[in-house]
Amino acid sequence: MIPTPKDAAKVLAGKPIDVRKNKLNVASFLVQAVLALKNGKPKRAFLLLGAASVAPKHPAASWLIQGAVTADDIRKKLL
Repeated sequence: MIPTPKDAAKVLAGKPIDVRKNKLNVASFLVQAVLALKNGKPKRAFLLLGAASVAPKHPAASWLIQGAVTADDIRKKLL
C-alpha cells in the first residue's frame, strides 16, 4: 500500500499539514514525492521526502534542493 501525502505529513509533522501556517511547501514536496514513486523514480521520491522533512525548519535549504531537482530535470530534457 502506497502511503498518501496525509500519512507522510503525520510522520513528518506529527499531525496533518495546516496549509494556513505556511506549510504549502511541505505539501508540495510530499505530492511530488508520491508522484515520483508512482512513476518508478524512488531516488527522486526519497530526495523529495528529505526536502519535505527539512522544509519546516530550514526553508532556504528546501528551496535549494527543489532548485537542484528542477535543474536536473531541465538538464535531462535538454541533453
